[in-house]
Amino acid sequence: MMKTYVLAAMLVVSSAPVLAQAAANQIAVRHKAYEGMGDAFKKIQDELRNSSPNQAVMQANVKTIEDMSRRQYGLFPAGSGPSSGIKTLAKADIWAQPVKFKAAQDKFAAEAASFARLIAGGDSGKIRDGAKALGGTCKGCHTDFRAEKK
Repeated sequence: MMKTYVLAAMLVVSSAPVLAQAAANQIAVRHKAYEGMGDAFKKIQDELRNSSPNQAVMQANVKTIEDMSRRQYGLFPAGSGPSSGIKTLAKADIWAQPVKFKAAQDKFAAEAASFARLIAGGDSGKIRDGAKALGGTCKGCHTDFRAEKK
């Protein structure tokens, strides 16, 4: 019986570094994905400051945003939050309030799809309004589920 406890303890101790590395990898992937989406949104915003925004640039970048709106659901697995002990801006509320977090993700995904349709339509005024609406979904999620940068 004692051997079983010792073996179980050894397995737990030896798996801790593997779990920590998996969490660190997931956090890095998540950070890179959101950073890429932010860069794409900035490129669109930069185009909207021009008197004649480049439609091709906006369409290429909104594709990145739309892709991210679909990928986001897999970027927050259990164990990849603050409880991992690895530095992350993701708040524990993501895992404590999964229904509320999914609703925020769904709102972003719907707004990203709407924004893509606006860009395809080519009306700069509507695209500007859509950019504000999309940015609002980002801000809403950051307010509730992202820690302040230090």
